[in-house]
Amino acid sequence: MKGKAFCPICGKTDEELFSGLCRSCFIEELNLITVPNEIQLTTCTQCGSIQKKGRWCDSDLIIEEQSAEAILEHVEVNEIVSNAQIVPEIKNIRGSILEFLVKVTGQVLGKEVSQEFQVKVKVDKNVCNECSKYASGYYEAVIQLRADERSLSLEEIEIADEDLRSHLEKLSMENRMAYISNRAQIKEGIDYYIGSYKAARKLTESLKNKLGGIINESPRLMGFDKSAGKNLYRIWILLRLPNFQMADFVKYNKAITQVTGYDGNKIYLVDLSSSERVSIPWKSVGKLEVVARNDEIKKVMISARTPRSVQILHPDTYQPVDIDLHEESPHITIGKEIEVVEINNVFYLLG
Repeated sequence: MKGKAFCPICGKTDEELFSGLCRSCFIEELNLITVPNEIQLTTCTQCGSIQKKGRWCDSDLIIEEQSAEAILEHVEVNEIVSNAQIVPEIKNIRGSILEFLVKVTGQVLGKEVSQEFQVKVKVDKNVCNECSKYASGYYEAVIQLRADERSLSLEEIEIADEDLRSHLEKLSMENRMAYISNRAQIKEGIDYYIGSYKAARKLTESLKNKLGGIINESPRLMGFDKSAGKNLYRIWILLRLPNFQMADFVKYNKAITQVTGYDGNKIYLVDLSSSERVSIPWKSVGKLEVVARNDEIKKVMISARTPRSVQILHPDTYQPVDIDLHEESPHITIGKEIEVVEINNVFYLLG
């Protein structure tokens, strides 16, 4: 006579068996999850990032939250369990060891089951690659701010410093290598040592939009990375500002013009003889010849006027000087104070 199948734990013979056990014993013996008894968590003492599978990842969580997250990442839910809910609760902290009680609930064969697991998280405090590089003064690129045939103005230096500061605040949120490891003010200009080449490129473009100029890059071989099998370079990024500054006067195609503005793409001029506005690309900056500086602008009084000209007194000799008017000349009345500039013994009205 053939014997009946029975549960080897409780001896029941009148129930469906699951993996050789009755329903109750199967559920009793089943682990809802698999999780290590001890987990190691490596964190950076400087920035709080954590190491995952050999890579450092940003984290703004406190150590307890990082540990709970590490536990969840190591949990494997039994495939027979549905609607699993896993809650790690911190129970004790002993130095670098955090003790958790992991509470688990889930559905097994239509029955809700709850279990608890003891897990220790051992915290290994270290320094991530980026913070280590920052501490050592590491840099991948140097932004060289220079001016053509002149010194940088105090205003240009202040604009550059502020623009880099504000943009680094934004860039560093996505790139921890976006920092200035050193700022060197030398006779030729200013050098900014930047941790990340990608950040340095973005910073230079931002400076160009504010100050104008031409960008040139020069890589320099610094060594060989055996682990990566490639040469190591540092990049020098030169932003050379033009010889002129805002409101200076330049000759362009034989016309005397004033610089009214510039951005990363173009230089904006106004013709002093016709008030015509002109824009030229930076690649044509070599065609501009500085003929006067903005500090040569003088204020004078209109002493006489005709339909085609106005008369002023020379600001130095006080001799009468006639200045021709054109259709776009500003409305001028006798006795009004105006700005003028003298270039090659010719006076031009401004404004």
